[in-house]
Amino acid sequence: MALPAPTIHPHPKSTAHAARDITRERRRRTRRPVPPMYSEVTVRVLSEKAGPLEGHAVNISEGGLAVELDALIPAGAPVALEFRIAGLGRMRMAEWPLLAATAEVVRHDHLDDFPRGPYRTALRFVKIPTMAQAQIARYIAARGT
Repeated sequence: MALPAPTIHPHPKSTAHAARDITRERRRRTRRPVPPMYSEVTVRVLSEKAGPLEGHAVNISEGGLAVELDALIPAGAPVALEFRIAGLGRMRMAEWPLLAATAEVVRHDHLDDFPRGPYRTALRFVKIPTMAQAQIARYIAARGT
């Protein structure tokens, strides 16, 4: 007969630390911050007929993009996005390239702190062109620590 597991009542701080550790463990890809004034993002929720949402990038990885938007998109919602980040890709005609991808809303950060927005929304790339993926990888590598 197996012994029952002991009941543990974690301290609130240790729960927060554990949540951060789980988040770190889930992230397999390096993220790099993006200065907001050097990015533009357009998000279209695929399951809605509403117009596009404009925002800016907060950080980027090969697996996704964190953005700030003025509207709250439900977690799990599929979205189409276009984004331009200074330094990502090769500048042409005095502009950085506009990249496109489909993604899924994974979560919202700081929702309790800013319930009326702007909403920091984490997006996981579902489909992204190979060339865009390579440009993101180079961007991240060039900004390594």
